Amino acid sequence: MIKATIQNSPYCTEMTFPCTETELLKKLGELGIDKEHLAPAGTIIDIEPAELSVLTDCEVSLDALNYLGKRMDGMSKAECNQFFAVLTCDELDIGYGLKNIINLTYNLARYTLIEYTNDLECIGRAHMLNIRGYLSASEAENKEWLAEEGKKLINSGKGIDTEYGKIFVNEDIPFEEMLKGAVFPPYYCDPNAVVSVEVSYNGETELVDLPNEDIAIKKAIARLGTNDLGDCELTIDGYCDITDEWWEKIREVENTKDLFGLNDLLKTEDICMKRELTKSIFYREMSKWLRKNEFEFSEKDGCVIVSVDGCAKEKIYNSGTIAALTENVGDEYHEILQIAQNIYEYCSVYEKAEPLKASGLVGNYRSLAEFNGTVLAAKYSDQNGFEFVTWDRTYDGNGVCQGNYYGDYFSAKEDFAVRAGLVDKERLFSGDELLKLNCCVDFALENSKYLDYNEEQALTILKEKIGAIAPFPSDQEQGFRDQIM
Repeated sequence: MIKATIQNSPYCTEMTFPCTETELLKKLGELGIDKEHLAPAGTIIDIEPAELSVLTDCEVSLDALNYLGKRMDGMSKAECNQFFAVLTCDELDIGYGLKNIINLTYNLARYTLIEYTNDLECIGRAHMLNIRGYLSASEAENKEWLAEEGKKLINSGKGIDTEYGKIFVNEDIPFEEMLKGAVFPPYYCDPNAVVSVEVSYNGETELVDLPNEDIAIKKAIARLGTNDLGDCELTIDGYCDITDEWWEKIREVENTKDLFGLNDLLKTEDICMKRELTKSIFYREMSKWLRKNEFEFSEKDGCVIVSVDGCAKEKIYNSGTIAALTENVGDEYHEILQIAQNIYEYCSVYEKAEPLKASGLVGNYRSLAEFNGTVLAAKYSDQNGFEFVTWDRTYDGNGVCQGNYYGDYFSAKEDFAVRAGLVDKERLFSGDELLKLNCCVDFALENSKYLDYNEEQALTILKEKIGAIAPFPSDQEQGFRDQIM
């Protein structure tokens, strides 16, 4: 959050960012600025947090300052420290205008902040998560590799001391200028929005969340350099679980270009009046799995409390992590932990994904990944849950074709990896092949008198790995064992 004293001589007022258009319009009145002004500006007299004091005495766009407030409001505490460390480091010259500060919010991966330097594994983990954004399950458990990466970073000697810790510049990651001029990069952040509309003109795109004040639409098209929505291309994405009937009515605006009419519709119709703050998709998916598997659970403080084995309890957080609330948890605890992590993976990927852009596509799909002409997409509704699809891009790149549809994220992800050429299909084992391989390993272990110690250990590890990938029903495994014996 940003608190600033803004002056438009002779008027002065205190403002908090981010704020709604309604709140901003009220403050414009206090500053003596016309409420219909499409690019209101003012001079910053004082500002908090102090790390933004480089903007003091600067005349800035109030809409741009509000956009920065939204970006900062979406940061975690660690990201804020990272952001502030770069801002206050004299050796890192990013340029201190408001435009460059906004661009910094998109470039935090270029700067690794290490707050404590006495744990190489933690340093390696923080660094790799920062530059890559993720770690695979095997990487996250590879303590030696993480410690080695942490050691490399510290031994580079390139750390710059700041009051927040040491900052390392990742030279291989360029500083990208997301904000080049007046047009704001699309950023999904309004929790009360029913739909978002991408308004595109002359190669630039502005995002408008609806319902909103009409002035928000006017400002967006003005920043694009036009005053006529008829010249623009509109793409609509829905945030809520909208019925097909409503969705078709809303999508008509992509052709009619009556964005102001859609805004009025969303303000007045029941689709808005009945909307409530909903639980996260992760919570809904996790609850569905727990009910299906007959676990008793309840909600407390936004978390799920699960009863395991009749007495042991565990708390599931919205981050997909689990805490045991009682001692002596058993196998069910570890099963739920793995399921929660799996569900969180695809829910978090989906919630961060942008709408899939493809001509002629019916359905509110989001693009989870795209590589080498192959698309992995998903759509979600409370009634039907998730549907995952892999598609090939059409020859012109504007559409999609040859869809493979899945109810299971991990099957869709595997299909995407194969279709995109990320994984050689011949290097993968089918479920039937794994079953046969597992039984052959069992047969070899049961006749271990022909094996030395190292061979027996290697086969035991292989069996555990196969079991983790594809656990088989005992009757299915026994049926094949009877065939080969």
